[in-house]
Amino acid sequence: MSSPLFQLALYVSLAVCAAGLLWRAAGWFRIRIGPDARAVAPSRRMAAAVRGAASALLGPRVLRILGAFVLDALLLRRLFAIAKLRWFAHLLILVGFTLLLLMHALAPLVTAELFPAYQPTLNPFLFLRNLFGAMVVVGVALLLLARRRAQAVPGEARQPLAATFVAILGLVLVSGFLLEAHKIASPRAFDRMVDQFAGATDPAQLAPLRALWASEFGVAFPELKAPIDPVLVEQGRHLHRDACASCHAKPASAFVSYPLARVMAPVTGLLDAGRADAWLLDLHVFACLLGLASLPFTRFFHAVASPLGLLVDATARHRATSAPKVAVAARSSRRALALDACVHCGLCDRDCSVAPLARYLDNPGLLPSHKLVATGALVAGRLLPSRRDGDALPDAALRAADGAYHCTDCGRCTRRCPVGLDLADLWEAGRGELAAAGLAPPAQWVQARPAVAWAEALDPGRGRPAVAGQEAAFAPLSSDRRSFARCVQCQTCTNVCPVVAHSMGCDHGIDLTPQKVMNLLRLGLRDLTLGSRMVWDCATCYQCQENCPEGVRVTDIMCELRALAVQRLGAVRSVGEPS
Repeated sequence: MSSPLFQLALYVSLAVCAAGLLWRAAGWFRIRIGPDARAVAPSRRMAAAVRGAASALLGPRVLRILGAFVLDALLLRRLFAIAKLRWFAHLLILVGFTLLLLMHALAPLVTAELFPAYQPTLNPFLFLRNLFGAMVVVGVALLLLARRRAQAVPGEARQPLAATFVAILGLVLVSGFLLEAHKIASPRAFDRMVDQFAGATDPAQLAPLRALWASEFGVAFPELKAPIDPVLVEQGRHLHRDACASCHAKPASAFVSYPLARVMAPVTGLLDAGRADAWLLDLHVFACLLGLASLPFTRFFHAVASPLGLLVDATARHRATSAPKVAVAARSSRRALALDACVHCGLCDRDCSVAPLARYLDNPGLLPSHKLVATGALVAGRLLPSRRDGDALPDAALRAADGAYHCTDCGRCTRRCPVGLDLADLWEAGRGELAAAGLAPPAQWVQARPAVAWAEALDPGRGRPAVAGQEAAFAPLSSDRRSFARCVQCQTCTNVCPVVAHSMGCDHGIDLTPQKVMNLLRLGLRDLTLGSRMVWDCATCYQCQENCPEGVRVTDIMCELRALAVQRLGAVRSVGEPS
């Protein structure tokens, strides 16, 4: 790549990257998540952000905030406490990529200034360049392995261009290792070095140097075959010491590139004939510039947004105890930042309270990582496209609504997030958006009809036969009579139920008590339980299950019936009110 073309490509990629960063950052003040955010103008949100940054950096707690930021953003303290293998993988990627950028990509500006005798073909730079590249490769491999092993349910929350940056990063690393390996083995590169530093030299005088470089430096000269005369090699050592040693070390320390060069030796002649040194360099540079330009437009933008999110979180945690609750302008921006700061690690899925329910419902939309993607699609208008009156809601929207409303607000995802996202606030805002769009909570639309009406709507005679085998796998407790056959109708579950106690004397009390739900299951009338108020008002306090003298898993059955109701009643939700 010629110097003018390289400079043009560099400036274009920098301009695209800068424009993309500004565009993404502007979204933090433009995107509105939650009904409370709709009344806040972007200017107010920007002013709140400036005030918050000034208060944090100029206030008395600046050292605490910066200390927490260093521990969380650079040393990944939160991730270490949650998943040590992922912490190690992320640390390898972070350290390896940063040092490659500083020591190799910015070598004229950084390494050459720090080490006046710097030459990329000397040690320790040969070794370190391979070490940092290998750290990134190993880190990515460990991260993929850890993500696959810890997946809560099959199917990962995916975004457009999710793997684009990984592919570009892989191209950067592979092309870099191939380029260095080819330079090690290339006779053309050797001849160019000799012409540049030794001038016109008689080939006979160069024969000892060629012998040394073939035997100890890995150059694949086609005319030199093993074994090479050791006397000739020793003569070349003296010539090398006088002319080359100050700039070139033995490349065996390049523990990735040197073995690769030995593997490529048989085809080095063909690669030299095809000017591989030129096009591999162009490919390497192009991949680097492409990665720079595409960074703001891929999921790896979190490399910029996550540290900012951690800084915001550190500021919030070290705010003065007398400070008022976070203003809606600041919360609105923090919600939008969370969409970009999420690293999509999936650790929130592993600790989610409703992960078992997600498997029951076969709906990964209940899991936090999927809910975050759905929230982004919702505010971007992709989840609920404009519909004419009477059009059915998209299936993706209904599944996202199930995920939002089944959330128990236990706060585990927020507490366990390695980048400190306030996911609990984000879910609350997302539910507000769904309710405003006409997607009511399941408890609301189920209890809008009496349980008998839902049972009639589920009548197989109306053309909706139940698939017994599928339901048995989906709802094993309520499908297996052994789960509830031991119930003796002693009413212990009813006597200890706080929902029953609270509903006594109310005009709209529960329609069934817990022991009546168990009795309907014993009688094979499960459809009558799905729409009952007891199933949907259950507080999941486990008092009934803990006190049952027969060990019936009453609460677990209630949760299963609720999940089954969403699946089965949702299929007949559009049917008119049965008579």
